[in-house]
Amino acid sequence: MKKFFLLLSGLLVASNALAITPADPTDVSWYDSHKEDGFSYLHYTLPRVDTEGNELPNLRNLGFRVFTDNDQLFTFEASVYPDLSFDMTEIYYWIYAETGYDFNGDHTYFYRTNWEGYEPFFSWRIGIQAVYDDNGIKTYSNIVYTEVFPQAEPPKPGNPRLSEFIDYGLPVGINLGYELAQDFDGNYVGDDYTIDKYFAGEEYTILDAEKISFSIYTDNDKIFTFTHEMFPSQVNEPLTQFPLSSVTDNGYVGNWDIHFDSLTSLVEQVDEPFFTWRIGIQTHYTDGGQTSSSDIIYMEIYPQLKPAADVTSTSFLADWSCNAENTFMINNFIGEGCGYFLHVVDKATQEEVLVQNVAPTNTTVDEWGYTVPLPGATYMVEGLTPGATYQFYVVVKQNTTKTYQSIVQEVTLPEEGHGYELGDVNHDEAVNISDVTDLIDYVLGAEGNICLICADVNPDNAVNIADVTALIDKVLGAAK
Repeated sequence: MKKFFLLLSGLLVASNALAITPADPTDVSWYDSHKEDGFSYLHYTLPRVDTEGNELPNLRNLGFRVFTDNDQLFTFEASVYPDLSFDMTEIYYWIYAETGYDFNGDHTYFYRTNWEGYEPFFSWRIGIQAVYDDNGIKTYSNIVYTEVFPQAEPPKPGNPRLSEFIDYGLPVGINLGYELAQDFDGNYVGDDYTIDKYFAGEEYTILDAEKISFSIYTDNDKIFTFTHEMFPSQVNEPLTQFPLSSVTDNGYVGNWDIHFDSLTSLVEQVDEPFFTWRIGIQTHYTDGGQTSSSDIIYMEIYPQLKPAADVTSTSFLADWSCNAENTFMINNFIGEGCGYFLHVVDKATQEEVLVQNVAPTNTTVDEWGYTVPLPGATYMVEGLTPGATYQFYVVVKQNTTKTYQSIVQEVTLPEEGHGYELGDVNHDEAVNISDVTDLIDYVLGAEGNICLICADVNPDNAVNIADVTALIDKVLGAAK
């Protein structure tokens, strides 16, 4: 069997080495008749040699493909080209050698142009690619373009606004309130639009609603996929850009909000939330094959609880500080009993050993001169039992009576008197290849209980790929 695979590999290598690759087309240009019934055509020269300058063995096997704008393959339709029996994307020499009208040796006619009032099939450039079919083995040249019209960039849509977030709990679902940038007349707008422009009478771009879409992002810029299972009345195929034209007043995605009801029910079944601390929205505008996008606007929903830090035999640091752009939770910390509540649970007994109301750690001064809190906080949990394992999480209580809980983190404290050695990531009192494996898993995002102090091998107060390199050097050095 091994010999068979080696022989097959050798044959594949040999066939690739002998494959004939046609040279790139030259003299590419476009003539536009500016009339629908005119004779617009693409002019070109297909060299009769390969990339090495050798003559092609059989010219009848030389052909071409046409591409438009962003490498979009053009289809020659039989309903438009009477010489074709069926739709084709590759036109070979034997076709135009025997027909000789629409397809010629140095030009091809097109019957749809960019004249006003007709649907264009390209907006700024058209190109051609040579293809050679050598007994079923096809090879292609590079695509050679000619720019016909100026490449117009679509306007940048205004940034959307996240207005609210409601977590109804399982299995009811969640609701995300949003608003796309509009003027006072309800027109969707772009090109860095501000309200001041409306008052000053300056012009701004009004966007065509049919060309607007938006995407949802979760946690670390992870794009969300809308599926039929989650949104059966509005989505047929999975998509990451939801068209505004599909928004309905009473559907899962309405004019002002998105209901993730079915999604939350699915989450209940698999016990895996689709985001853990923040959610964002981005607006897109697509015109003429080009797409421009707004900024991603985020809202922090649940506390971003990080793994335990500064671990000792009797304490650890709980940290859920972050740099979210929109402090939705902070803005609702109004009234007594609101704020961050840190819960620490002894894993063995499932008894709560701490419930602490923690004020936001940092503050800033707003544009009116008021001191306001920044999202997140830190808290040093002390007085714990050496060697015990603890689970901890943060609950946000708002003046809306809603509560929002972070993910649950877990930490095992070392036995009393146990020291910390840099590189002992799994804290088993040895530095070896298992520590390298655990550290790589952590850096790549896998969840696990590691000693973060020990994992900061360099040390630079951060755990990243540089620590992996330092740890590998340390393990290899100890092995010598």
